This record gives sequence, structure tokens and C-alpha cells, in this order.
Amino acid sequence: MRQILLNSEGAVIARMPRPSLETGSVLVRAHFSLISVGTEVASLRPSVPSDPDSGILDKIQTYNSLASLYLGKAIRNPGLAARRVQSIAMNRVRRGLPNKTVQPRSSVNIGEVIWNIIGQGKLKVDGSSLHLITDKSQFGYQCVSQDFSIPKGHSPCLEISGEVEEGLMCVGLLSGKHGKWIDSFTLGQGSFDERFVYEAGGAEDATLVIANAGTGSSSSIRIAGVNVLMIPPDQEGLPHSEMNQQGWNVGYSLAGEVVAVGEGVSDLAIGDMVACAGAGSANHAEYVAVKRNLVCPIPKGCDPRWAATTTVGTIALQGVRRANIELGEKVGVIGLGLIGQMTVQILRAAGCRVIGLDIDATRVERALAQGMDGGTDDPDEFKRLVIDATCGHGLDKTLITASSKSSRVVNLSMEITRMKGCVVLVGDVKMDIERSAFYRKEINLLMSTSYGPGRYDREYEVNGIDYPYSYVRWTENRNMESFMELIATGRIDMEPLIDRVVSLEKVPETYKELVKGDKNLPLGVLIKYQDQTAVGESAISLRGHRKPKEGMVNFVLVGAGAFGTSMLVPQLQKRKDVFFLKGVVSSNATRGGNYARSQGIELLASDIKGVLDNSDVHLAVIATRHDKHAKQVAAAILAEKHVFVEKPLALSWDELDTVDTAYKEHEKPPLVMIGFNRRFAPALQLLKQIIEGRRSPLVINYRLNAGYIPADSWIQAAEGGGRNVGEACHMYDVFRFLAGAPVTSIQAQAINPQGTAYLRNDNFCATMGYEDGSIGNLVYTALGPKQGMSKEYIEVFVDGNAYIVDDFKSLVRAGDSAELWSGDVDKGHFEELSRFGESIVGDGEAPIPFDEIIETSAVALHVEDLLYGRG
Repeated sequence: MRQILLNSEGAVIARMPRPSLETGSVLVRAHFSLISVGTEVASLRPSVPSDPDSGILDKIQTYNSLASLYLGKAIRNPGLAARRVQSIAMNRVRRGLPNKTVQPRSSVNIGEVIWNIIGQGKLKVDGSSLHLITDKSQFGYQCVSQDFSIPKGHSPCLEISGEVEEGLMCVGLLSGKHGKWIDSFTLGQGSFDERFVYEAGGAEDATLVIANAGTGSSSSIRIAGVNVLMIPPDQEGLPHSEMNQQGWNVGYSLAGEVVAVGEGVSDLAIGDMVACAGAGSANHAEYVAVKRNLVCPIPKGCDPRWAATTTVGTIALQGVRRANIELGEKVGVIGLGLIGQMTVQILRAAGCRVIGLDIDATRVERALAQGMDGGTDDPDEFKRLVIDATCGHGLDKTLITASSKSSRVVNLSMEITRMKGCVVLVGDVKMDIERSAFYRKEINLLMSTSYGPGRYDREYEVNGIDYPYSYVRWTENRNMESFMELIATGRIDMEPLIDRVVSLEKVPETYKELVKGDKNLPLGVLIKYQDQTAVGESAISLRGHRKPKEGMVNFVLVGAGAFGTSMLVPQLQKRKDVFFLKGVVSSNATRGGNYARSQGIELLASDIKGVLDNSDVHLAVIATRHDKHAKQVAAAILAEKHVFVEKPLALSWDELDTVDTAYKEHEKPPLVMIGFNRRFAPALQLLKQIIEGRRSPLVINYRLNAGYIPADSWIQAAEGGGRNVGEACHMYDVFRFLAGAPVTSIQAQAINPQGTAYLRNDNFCATMGYEDGSIGNLVYTALGPKQGMSKEYIEVFVDGNAYIVDDFKSLVRAGDSAELWSGDVDKGHFEELSRFGESIVGDGEAPIPFDEIIETSAVALHVEDLLYGRG
């Protein structure tokens, strides 16, 4: 399928896997979606500073703010939005840099490539290879090649091999010797043998460039071979590389046809026409998967074109509901964009007299043509209209549907609203409110939150728990229904507000036109999607991906969240001699797609099922949220794929049994490894060696100062399973590892929260007895300080001595205070993955026996039962 993404250069049409259909969702084939012109175009208007001397980090920040300008409005966490687009910004920022004059210091020849040295580093030729030690500039060019001509329609292809001995290097293509970046790839430490395909974008010639990758330190690279090819155009007109199709998703108002219904949805059927809402779900895409409470059936008489405006119309309707409008009231609307125009019509349908203000006179004229009683583009004239219309009393209600960085809008609304009247903020305006009118008139200032009750409530939107009809009459879903009924009955007319309908293929061009149009921007623009006979695949192969490696363990990352991409994959890539990243599976195709394309990855999937039948995939690395682990592990085992799963293995006894059953169905099952990394930490590995010949059992005290996490966090909810099952399983594995014997008894006691914000399963003590006589005692608490105390502290008593591991920074023998090991915090992530890879390659046993994984997971589940009185 195809989806629209925005980035610093505008809109791109990206090929994506079809969305995964989760419980409580429906899969919808889009017929129309609405471009929110003001919001979406605003995200493209900021430009990169043109000053050649401005720092690159400033430019990156510009791109970050550019993206978060839209994303901050679209999701609950603008900070998270900014972090998500950081990689996009870093990858694309070079394209916006000013032309850079190249002044070579010297030149060397390697085969057919002439390298011009321009940085302050050191470069020399070792036989047929090039050895470069860079300077310490953050993004400084180090050397560039001669120009290569690019025949029309051809795509440059770079074949390069060698080794990054230290640091990170950026290898890319410039448009001509003095041009801007076409694209680039980052090479991490270790050997490489890569094939990069670039889309020239109309450039007639290009230059290879080696540059620092922003670390601010010196790097070292040896290039053993380099070759530049020109690939002729594809016969079907397809790009040779899709790696630059990155961006953030847009769109939140859509209408289409249900093509599949997820578990738990019983009141919608295949073939139903529906309106869909929600940023991040009702995107500009041929297919979308949307949770049930954000989907509403389209009533008879409502054209699907106008149903595609339902989300925006619901925002307007909720603003009117917040104002508690009464028949015959006189209401002002400040800001006559699309939401403002809808608000005017809704107010007219409610029997109000409406006066509007907008700085764009044409918008005022359009609102007047739709029945607005009075309006102007002059604030002073607006005040006079209000005085005349209200006999000097002022408006009963004022709705602000404008977007402004100035507080003049909200202060104007205070001035024109009557005593004890109401001002409702629907738009995004600065709120530096002057006290005098606000206080003297005792005005009610209200905020209207998007679509209505239920918005931003995870229980409502994600888990599908509706509010009782009798107590919350107008939820966001019922608001959607109400708005479409207004259309169906002719009380509001959307056709005059939609200025353009464009095909999906024309969308990139349309966005460019919208960005250039400072004045007379259209109010409403619809995207029309062609009829699709096939839903599409849940996994696709991206064109222009990195060359696959022979004899490697090809793995797919399942879950493109922070831990998987920032911790697991970097650790795996330290063993480039073993692991090769073949694919990414992510239910968020935009996030997964950005990561896959930035890394040159071949497979992109929305569901693990899409990659398990691929014979070239050997290993699934699962880093999804905890409630998905067991099902995905079992599916991978049944598909005869090796599995690494981040803890926990399961959140319930049934889930644990599912995994155990799948494993035992094989006479020789694939290797299964769980992320119990602490037993592989250097401190614990050394301690295990020291106590190997012990005479006595162990007494182990493990104190975890875990820190407070609110109860509404996903970690504490059904997705995470709580901190005992989700994290304390690490500690139970440490006990099992050091004791080297099965568990024989379990006791646990939690605090009594007594109405506080603390939870039982992150404030408890648990004690395990082991077959060799050892005991392990865990004190797990969220009551402690964030500073002044280490997070993890382990004491091991044995044979008349004691050993202390403090936050995995040191191992000390207490008897004589001897420091046996010290270093940076190392919790064993690399060692566990490295050993697992060697086990796969060597056809050996997993580093942690499967029965120990099951046992430790069962310990965590049993402790959970004890904490809540179930065992």
C-alpha cells in the first residue's frame, strides 16, 4: 500500500506494509481523507537558516521544531514527537546545507577513484587500500572523489568495502563537487561490504564524499575497495532506492470501507462505510487500522466525501458543546478557517446569531455566504458589529478557532464578551491574558479538547471502554455521529468548504503548491484514493537495501521502539561477523519504516507473521511491549526461527504454557534466549567463578531502588504486566544463576498501599529457597530517592566472606575491601547477545537453558500471585 509522509522537503508517497489488525480495531480502505491545510502546511513552512556560517546543530534543531510543530498537535507527548523525528532530521539535514567549496590539500588514486583530501585528518595509501584518520570536526568533509557523470534517469550505485576501525563514518553522494548532499549512509565500527543505491533527483553529476558522522571525535577507516556504477532506469518507472522515503505521518480525518474486523468488534462488518479519526491512525494512506471508538458508521444521506471531514467537524462541534449554547444566543467566532467555518454553520443550526472575524477577507465573505450574520477582517470593525448586534451588552459566547502566537486574540475575546459570558478556546493561541476585563466581567474561560470526552483517554481510545450513555451523552464517537447526521439532514453544507479534490499521485505536488501559497489558501482539500482490489502484503521488500551477507545469522527486529533500536541492535551490530539486520517488524509502519530506511534494511513488516515464512530469516529479536511477547515467541518457535525476546517471557500462566507447548512440539527446537542480561555482566561472571568451589550455600540480598513510575504508565498496565513480572524477573534469574540449583520455595509480601499512589507489585520483599540450600532475598521498592542511592545493590554471603556488586560498576570483597573488578556500568547486554550468536552459529545450546527460562518466569508469576493473595 501507499502512504503520505511529510519531511523537510515536502510530501512523499512511501510504500508501506498494510497495517496490522489488532484486537478492537477495524481495517479500512480509504476513499477520501482530509488535508488539514493550516496544520499540515504550517509544519513545512519554517525554512533552514540560509546563513552559511550558522551551525549544523542549529539546522538540526530547526528541522526538529519543524516536525514537532505538527506532531505536537497530533499526539499527547510533543517531547516524544520531537525525539521520533530526530533521526529524520539528522538523516535529511545535509540536503539543506549551503553549497560548500571544496579546497583539496592533496590527492591520491585508488583504482579508478581519485580522492581529494580536504579535511585536517591524515590519509595514506596502504597498497591498494585507503587509510583515513579523520579530524575531530562534527560533520566535516574529509575527502571527496572526482566527479562522476550521471546519465539521465540513471541511479548511482556505490559498492564499498573495508573496515571502520574507530568511531562512525558517513559515506555519501554530493550533487557535483560543490553541490548538496543527495543522500548518505553511516558506517559503524567493524568491517563492511556494502552496496548503496542513490536516487539522483535530476543531478547530472555526483561526487563521493567521506565525512565525520557528528561524534565530535576522530575516526579511523580503511577502504579496501570502491566502485561506482550507474543503474539504468527501471522499466516500470519504479525507483531503484526507497531509502529516502522517510518522514512523519499526517492526516487524522478519513472516510472509507471496512475490509477486515478485529477481535472484539461486533457492531461493524466488512463492507460498512465509516468515518475514522485520530492522528497516527487515520493517516493519509490507502489502508488504515483504527480502534473502534475512533470509527463511526456513515449514516444514509451523508456523502463519503463530506464524511472525510468528520474529525475536523467534530472538533468544531465539541467547541460549540463546551460553550453550552442556548437558542437565540449571540456568538462570536474568531478565526474562519475550516474549523471556524464549520463552527459558524453548527451555531446557525443551533439557532444562534453569529458574528465572525478573520484577517483574511475572503474567508469572511465565504462565511457570510453560508449564513453568518455579520463579519469583518478588521478587529475594530468587529467590535462595532458586536456592539450593534448586542445593544452594547457584548456577546453571550465567543469561540476562538484561530491559531496565533499573539495574546491579542484571547484579550479581544474578553473585551467583546458580555459580563458572566463564556470564551471557549478551540484553536491554538497564546494565553497571556490581561486580568482587568477577565476579572471585572467574571468571564468563564474554557478549553475545548479536540473531539470530546474520551480524547487522550487510553482506556477509551485504545482499550475500547466506552463511557455510559446516560452519564456522558457526547463522547468523541457520539460527536462524530452527530456531526455526520447534521450533514445527512442538510443542516450543515460541507460542499462549499471543500476547494480541491486531488488524487493520491498528485499529493506531493499539491503540498508544494500549498506551501508556496501565502494567501488564498484553500479551506478544505480532499485526497481521493483509487479502488484497490488487494489489501496488500503485511511485509514488503524495500528497494535499494543493503547487500545481504553470506553465512550470517539474518535477524529481524520485532518492535522498533527505543530499546530495540538504541540498545539491542547496536549491541548485535558489534558482532557484524555473526549478525545481519534483515528486517524490521513494527505495528507503527511509519516509525518502523523510518528506521528501516535509515539503516538500509530490506524487509519492512507490520506483523511478525509477515516475516516468519521467509526462509532467509533465521532469528527473531522481539522487543515489543510485554503483552505481545508470549504470542510472538510461540509463533517464531513454531516457524522454526531462533528467538531472542526481551524480558518478560509471559504475563500469565496461560501465556507461559503457550510458549512451553510450542517449544516441546519440536524434537530439536530452535534456540530460545531471553534478555536476562545481568547474569552476563562482568561483575557477576567473575563472582560466579570465585564461588565455583564454595562449601556453603549462598545468602543473597538484592536491593532494587527502582524509582517511582505512575500507575497509568503502560509498564504498570495490562501491556506491561507490572514491575514484578516485568523487571524483578531479572533478579530472580540472578539468584538462579548464582545458586546454580532449582528453586524449591517462594515467599513474598507487599506493602499495603492504603490509598496512596504506590503499588503492591513494585514495593515488596520476595525470598526464594534453592535446592542446594541457598536463599535469595529481594527488596524491590519504588519508595526510594532518585538520587543519592544506587539503583541495584547485591550482597552475596558465602564461606565466611561477602561480596558486593554496586550498580554493576564494581565487585568488592568485603572481608579485605579488595576491589576485584571495576569499570563503566555493564549489565551484560553485549555478552548475552554475543554468546547467543555463537550458539546459533556453532549449533550449540542456548546460553540460558530453556527450563531455567521457564522456571524463572514461573517464579515471577508465582510472586505476583502471592503479592495479590492469589497463591
